[in-house]
Amino acid sequence: MRGEPLGENCRRIWQRAEHALIGISAGNSYFNQGRLTALLEWAERHYERIDVVYVDTALDTMLLADSRTPESAAKSVKATLRDVRRRIKRSLERLEPQDGRFRVRALSDLLDLPAYRAVRQRTDRAFAEDAEFAATCEAMVREILAHRGGAVTDAHLRAGLAYVQAEAPLFTDCPAIFGVAESVVLYHMSTPVSAYLAGDPRGFRAAPGQGFVVVRPVERAVGMHIF
Repeated sequence: MRGEPLGENCRRIWQRAEHALIGISAGNSYFNQGRLTALLEWAERHYERIDVVYVDTALDTMLLADSRTPESAAKSVKATLRDVRRRIKRSLERLEPQDGRFRVRALSDLLDLPAYRAVRQRTDRAFAEDAEFAATCEAMVREILAHRGGAVTDAHLRAGLAYVQAEAPLFTDCPAIFGVAESVVLYHMSTPVSAYLAGDPRGFRAAPGQGFVVVRPVERAVGMHIF
């Protein structure tokens, strides 16, 4: 695995190595067992504390936008989440961490935390009032949907925005949410939102202690696919 900070501020935060967030998109074929284990192993070597958050929100909404029945969507989401939890568990069993360095939660487990809700209020306000930030979020949704194939409807766009808006607090202020001074988001590619926030935007910004590091196998880059 190779890490690439998105800018000098991200590099400084990365080098101090206090905390990392690994976000896992349920249903994303990139996170197979081998890559996930390698990523967690790499994080364990570099960071004092690691939070692993798998995204379990808005998945059914996207399937409903694909004209799936509520019953079919619920069954598919249940199977997808069961699979991602199993892969995370197996990866950690292989690493056998002894010091409680890893903490694993679903995104839905964070939604009612006061710290998450406070950050969510800021990101939702920015989405409503900052045209550049809103356009960046929408660009990320369209890039994700472009890799799904087929027609993109308004229902798909709404589901995608719900997904990205739920994730946005994790891109903007992990230090507040996880109670640390500094944190980096680890992902296998630069996304429109991470690139925008790492680029010192004129309007809405990430917290000063928020960094971003692209971590991926040396072999090749992989295209975006979240849902």
